[in-house]
Amino acid sequence: MPIELRILGRHQADEHDVGFTYSGVTFNQHNLHTFAGVNAVDTKEFLAQTFACLQSHGQVCARMGAYKPRTSPYSFQGLGKECLPWAFELAGKYGIKVISMEVTREAHVDEINEALHLTGKPTGVMLQIGTRNTQNFELLKAVGRQHEHPILLKRGFGITLDESLMAAEYCASEGNSQIIFGLRGMKTNFGDPHRNLVDFGHVPVVHRLTRMPVCVDPSHSVGARGASPEGILDVFHVAAQGVIAGANMLLVDMHPVPKKSLVDAAQAISLEELPYFLEDMGIAREAYEKRVALHQRVVAERAAAPAAAAASAKAA
Repeated sequence: MPIELRILGRHQADEHDVGFTYSGVTFNQHNLHTFAGVNAVDTKEFLAQTFACLQSHGQVCARMGAYKPRTSPYSFQGLGKECLPWAFELAGKYGIKVISMEVTREAHVDEINEALHLTGKPTGVMLQIGTRNTQNFELLKAVGRQHEHPILLKRGFGITLDESLMAAEYCASEGNSQIIFGLRGMKTNFGDPHRNLVDFGHVPVVHRLTRMPVCVDPSHSVGARGASPEGILDVFHVAAQGVIAGANMLLVDMHPVPKKSLVDAAQAISLEELPYFLEDMGIAREAYEKRVALHQRVVAERAAAPAAAAASAKAA
């Protein structure tokens, strides 16, 4: 039985996508944005360095965690609401228009709105639903009821793609259809030595089934700084796989001093690697656009072939 995506589903092959513009940035199934930044805010100095680096390379989006659910209760779980005012002020100072930030309960949304109001809304926030909360239905409904911020919903690591898409539909059913669907790898030992089994082959599947833009998270998929024999990091390789398949957003862990990151230090790229990463993804994006152009040319040629054959037969 097909899943019931009444709002987000693509019910006709030519149906338009769910594109939206937020804080001056447009998101749809046809463009690409990079959200690089600290997995969890640790110090004001490190965050300022991160935002300054993004600005120097023409980036207006970032990832930034204030609330971090962790497997161990003894691990660093973010600075919480206390860091929000100065974090938002720094974002405004360095021209960051949209921050992707995970929330784990409805109160976090209120805290974010309070801090944005207090600081004069210097930036925008995309509310991120992490893989652990993909089936936290009350949170999904609460985030869907607010219409101020768009939503990045990550696929659940232990459930099917259909179940994760229905989680996005939960948000949309409450009125907020400004949703980006995130692929971040599946939890299974079959992905070893990567942290998760990379599922970026589902980018075109989500495009086909829904009208949502699709995000890929190479950092959490790979989980380490392993490299291929030619020296290219696995994080770069899998990110390129997502982009060449048509991904619309990249969520990348980056830290001024990766070894000092208090969350997922092993997978973060450095500030010095950002321009290399952006150029590499530009190459992958160009390859995707060439693939689309090739397909369009082939379709046009096939459509024209019967008419050309008929004209040739008539002339003979």
